[in-house]
Amino acid sequence: MKKILLNIMATTGISLVVLSLVATLYDGSLICIDTIFQVLGLNVVIYIGLFFMEFTEYRFAILETGLKLIYVIVLVLISGLIWGWYNNLPVAVLVLMTIGIFVVCVCLDAISLISEVKSINVLIEGEEQSKIH
Repeated sequence: MKKILLNIMATTGISLVVLSLVATLYDGSLICIDTIFQVLGLNVVIYIGLFFMEFTEYRFAILETGLKLIYVIVLVLISGLIWGWYNNLPVAVLVLMTIGIFVVCVCLDAISLISEVKSINVLIEGEEQSKIH
Protein backbone atom coordinates (compact mmCIF):
# COMPACT_ATOMS: atom_id res chain seq x y z
CA MET A 1 0.00 0.00 0.00
CA LYS A 2 2.86 2.33 0.87
CA LYS A 3 4.48 1.71 -2.51
CA ILE A 4 1.22 2.42 -4.35
CA LEU A 5 0.76 5.74 -2.51
CA LEU A 6 4.37 6.66 -3.24
CA ASN A 7 3.89 5.81 -6.93
CA ILE A 8 0.67 7.86 -7.10
CA MET A 9 2.35 10.90 -5.59
CA ALA A 10 5.48 10.52 -7.73
CA THR A 11 3.46 10.11 -10.92
CA THR A 12 1.31 13.10 -10.01
CA GLY A 13 4.43 15.19 -9.46
CA ILE A 14 5.98 14.06 -12.74
CA SER A 15 2.67 14.72 -14.53
CA LEU A 16 2.43 18.24 -13.15
CA VAL A 17 6.02 19.06 -14.11
CA VAL A 18 5.46 17.78 -17.65
CA LEU A 19 2.14 19.63 -17.83
CA SER A 20 3.89 22.82 -16.72
CA LEU A 21 6.58 22.41 -19.38
CA VAL A 22 3.98 21.83 -22.10
CA ALA A 23 1.88 24.76 -20.85
CA THR A 24 4.98 26.96 -21.06
CA LEU A 25 5.48 25.91 -24.69
CA TYR A 26 1.88 26.98 -25.38
CA ASP A 27 2.47 30.35 -23.69
CA GLY A 28 0.53 29.26 -20.61
CA SER A 29 1.20 31.19 -17.45
CA LEU A 30 -0.59 29.12 -14.81
CA ILE A 31 -2.09 25.77 -13.89
CA CYS A 32 -5.43 25.94 -12.12
CA ILE A 33 -5.72 24.35 -8.69
CA ASP A 34 -8.53 22.06 -9.86
CA THR A 35 -6.18 20.66 -12.53
CA ILE A 36 -3.82 19.49 -9.78
CA PHE A 37 -6.62 17.57 -8.09
CA GLN A 38 -7.85 16.23 -11.43
CA VAL A 39 -4.38 14.86 -12.17
CA LEU A 40 -4.16 13.37 -8.67
CA GLY A 41 -7.59 11.74 -9.05
CA LEU A 42 -6.68 10.39 -12.46
CA ASN A 43 -3.47 8.88 -11.09
CA VAL A 44 -5.40 7.22 -8.24
CA VAL A 45 -7.77 5.62 -10.78
CA ILE A 46 -4.83 4.59 -12.98
CA TYR A 47 -3.00 2.89 -10.12
CA ILE A 48 -6.14 1.10 -8.91
CA GLY A 49 -6.52 -0.37 -12.39
CA LEU A 50 -2.83 -1.23 -12.64
CA PHE A 51 -3.06 -2.95 -9.24
CA PHE A 52 -5.82 -5.21 -10.54
CA MET A 53 -3.94 -5.81 -13.79
CA GLU A 54 -1.11 -7.35 -11.73
CA PHE A 55 -3.36 -10.34 -10.98
CA THR A 56 -3.27 -11.34 -14.65
CA GLU A 57 -0.28 -13.23 -15.97
CA TYR A 58 0.96 -12.22 -19.37
CA ARG A 59 3.07 -14.44 -21.56
CA PHE A 60 5.18 -11.54 -22.82
CA ALA A 61 6.36 -8.52 -20.83
CA ILE A 62 5.99 -6.27 -23.89
CA LEU A 63 2.32 -7.27 -24.15
CA GLU A 64 1.76 -6.40 -20.49
CA THR A 65 3.47 -3.02 -20.92
CA GLY A 66 1.50 -2.31 -24.10
CA LEU A 67 -1.82 -3.11 -22.44
CA LYS A 68 -0.93 -0.91 -19.48
CA LEU A 69 -0.02 1.95 -21.81
CA ILE A 70 -3.28 1.60 -23.74
CA TYR A 71 -5.22 1.52 -20.45
CA VAL A 72 -3.48 4.69 -19.25
CA ILE A 73 -4.00 6.53 -22.57
CA VAL A 74 -7.70 5.61 -22.63
CA LEU A 75 -8.16 6.90 -19.06
CA VAL A 76 -6.31 10.12 -19.88
CA LEU A 77 -8.43 10.69 -22.99
CA ILE A 78 -11.65 10.05 -21.06
CA SER A 79 -10.47 12.41 -18.31
CA GLY A 80 -9.73 15.02 -20.97
CA LEU A 81 -13.33 14.79 -22.13
CA ILE A 82 -14.75 14.90 -18.61
CA TRP A 83 -12.65 17.84 -17.40
CA GLY A 84 -12.41 19.79 -20.65
CA TRP A 85 -8.66 19.53 -21.12
CA TYR A 86 -9.06 19.65 -24.91
CA ASN A 87 -9.99 23.33 -24.73
CA ASN A 88 -6.37 24.13 -23.88
CA LEU A 89 -4.40 21.18 -25.19
CA PRO A 90 -4.54 19.19 -28.45
CA VAL A 91 -5.28 15.47 -28.14
CA ALA A 92 -1.98 14.51 -29.79
CA VAL A 93 -0.01 16.55 -27.26
CA LEU A 94 -1.93 14.93 -24.40
CA VAL A 95 -1.17 11.46 -25.79
CA LEU A 96 2.53 12.30 -26.25
CA MET A 97 2.68 13.66 -22.70
CA THR A 98 1.07 10.46 -21.44
CA ILE A 99 3.54 8.27 -23.31
CA GLY A 100 6.47 10.33 -21.99
CA ILE A 101 5.26 10.15 -18.40
CA PHE A 102 4.58 6.42 -18.78
CA VAL A 103 8.12 5.80 -20.05
CA VAL A 104 9.62 7.78 -17.16
CA CYS A 105 7.54 5.82 -14.65
CA VAL A 106 8.50 2.47 -16.23
CA CYS A 107 12.18 3.47 -16.03
CA LEU A 108 11.80 4.48 -12.37
CA ASP A 109 10.09 1.16 -11.63
CA ALA A 110 12.96 -0.69 -13.33
CA ILE A 111 15.53 1.22 -11.25
CA SER A 112 13.56 0.42 -8.10
CA LEU A 113 13.34 -3.25 -9.07
CA ILE A 114 17.09 -3.44 -9.71
CA SER A 115 17.70 -1.91 -6.28
CA GLU A 116 15.38 -4.46 -4.63
CA VAL A 117 17.10 -7.35 -6.42
CA LYS A 118 20.51 -6.11 -5.25
CA SER A 119 19.24 -5.89 -1.66
CA ILE A 120 17.86 -9.43 -1.86
CA ASN A 121 21.15 -10.70 -3.30
CA VAL A 122 23.08 -9.08 -0.44
CA LEU A 123 20.78 -10.79 2.08
CA ILE A 124 21.18 -14.15 0.33
CA GLU A 125 24.97 -13.81 0.23
CA GLY A 126 24.98 -12.89 3.92
CA GLU A 127 22.93 -16.02 4.73
CA GLU A 128 25.27 -18.18 2.69
CA GLN A 129 28.29 -16.71 4.44
CA SER A 130 26.77 -17.38 7.86
CA LYS A 131 26.05 -21.03 6.89
CA ILE A 132 29.68 -21.51 5.81
CA HIS A 133 31.05 -20.31 9.15
